[in-house]
Amino acid sequence: MNLPAYTVTRKRVKGLRITVKAPGGEVRVSAPRHASDAAIAAFVAEKSAWIAKHRERISHMPAPLEPGPEAERLRRELKAKIPGLLAYWSDRMALEPPGFGVRMMRTRWGTCNIQRRHITIGLELARRDDELLEYVIVHELAHLYERGHGARFYAIMDRYMPDWKAKRRVLNG
Repeated sequence: MNLPAYTVTRKRVKGLRITVKAPGGEVRVSAPRHASDAAIAAFVAEKSAWIAKHRERISHMPAPLEPGPEAERLRRELKAKIPGLLAYWSDRMALEPPGFGVRMMRTRWGTCNIQRRHITIGLELARRDDELLEYVIVHELAHLYERGHGARFYAIMDRYMPDWKAKRRVLNG
């Protein structure tokens, strides 16, 4: 049996969970405290094809953006693009344009603080096509109508951006 290398973190969780981290494809396993080493190894072996598939996908991703001159240049470019898109989509969606910020985010493309009426856009979007930035802006604006990701939220997305699912697929690889 050819197991990929992995690290185990024991936590208060109910089941086993595997994540493959970019950029190097490191495999991490979250396991309940009571799980045996043999059970964890069997789980990793069972998921070896899934791990290989995700490592392959990650290998084609660009290296994560690091703080520095390139990040600051991209931040300026993104901050120049967002106000026009926010104005356009806020008007189309009959919303008062919210405030916005740009920051490095590891696991999200954007966030929406409903109480403050403020959206935050992930800096990594500066390295993606403008239509994907537009998708994230519409997604975050939709949260001003509907907090969660339920049927009402997706109905709003369908109404304002019918091709949002294709854009999400491209964005998430």
